[in-house]
Amino acid sequence: MTASTIIFDFDGTLHDSLYIYRIAFARGYQWLVEQGKAPQRTLTEADMAANIGLTAQEAWGRICPDIPWGVSKDAAARVGRMMDELISDGTARLYPGVPEMLAQLKEAGYTLVFLSNCRNAYCDAVRKSFGFDAWFDRYYTSEQFGGAPKEEIFLTIRDEVAGPYIAVGDRYKDLELARAHDLASIGCLYGYGSREELEGATKLAEHPEDIPALVREIDEAR
Repeated sequence: MTASTIIFDFDGTLHDSLYIYRIAFARGYQWLVEQGKAPQRTLTEADMAANIGLTAQEAWGRICPDIPWGVSKDAAARVGRMMDELISDGTARLYPGVPEMLAQLKEAGYTLVFLSNCRNAYCDAVRKSFGFDAWFDRYYTSEQFGGAPKEEIFLTIRDEVAGPYIAVGDRYKDLELARAHDLASIGCLYGYGSREELEGATKLAEHPEDIPALVREIDEAR
């Protein structure tokens, strides 16, 4: 049996993103208010949690549909820089059990790939802060590919890393990747997507520590 290549989403799958995103996004939105470009409003955690896993343009378009991206992108850049800082200074946190889960998969011979709708600088901060190079073999970001969706980025992954593949993530975008290329998938219920959003995943993980056993089940069923 050939060990799979596991394609991991980051935010909401490995990273407890809302812990720092709530701080950064609220400050970015307040900057727009202070510039007279957005109305004063209270952003709920549900508002912000629904942005996790989206590109910056998609996230701001969802929260501020009446504000052109040409305006909100300055606030998005501020949010991004603050997220980088909060990762680099040790404020950010992975979900409990994630390091142990990644180590277990790596030790079992799986190839781990990082695929995120994020900026290159964000990915670099994550690699350094969390020591991801101990586990991950490759990194792919949406910025590297001009904002392309994951199903398009996968074409490069397929050329550079041998399969078979398992996509692991917490949002519909991760399942779109799996459906587009007929990949096995693991939906992460502990993240920011609902059970309904993750309907159709090959397996569902209630906790990060469930993932190694689910990976083995998928490989044994091939």
